[in-house]
Amino acid sequence: MSEILTVSAKLCAALCVVLREAREEASLSLGEVAKISGLNRQAITFIERGDRKPTTDTIAKLTLALGILPSQAWARAEQHLKLEQPRPAARSSRNQSPPGKRKP
Repeated sequence: MSEILTVSAKLCAALCVVLREAREEASLSLGEVAKISGLNRQAITFIERGDRKPTTDTIAKLTLALGILPSQAWARAEQHLKLEQPRPAARSSRNQSPPGKRKP
């Protein structure tokens, strides 16, 4: 369970970085994004710094104000982290050969 929480926190932090990068790529100031999105400039600053976790609604408002889809922001955040797929549970190493026969 703690591994899931760790990945979740890292993904959220990566999303905050992606939002800042997208704003910079769009050459928009914090004030401009605030005006377009209807969000408070200070709230956007806190999100970009990772001091506040954005809600789904906030992510939608920010990404659309930045000219990208929320799904694109999440995909970029995943690439930022280069998330590995969860590893399957370890297989048993016990000998399952028929009696009298051993594995090499």
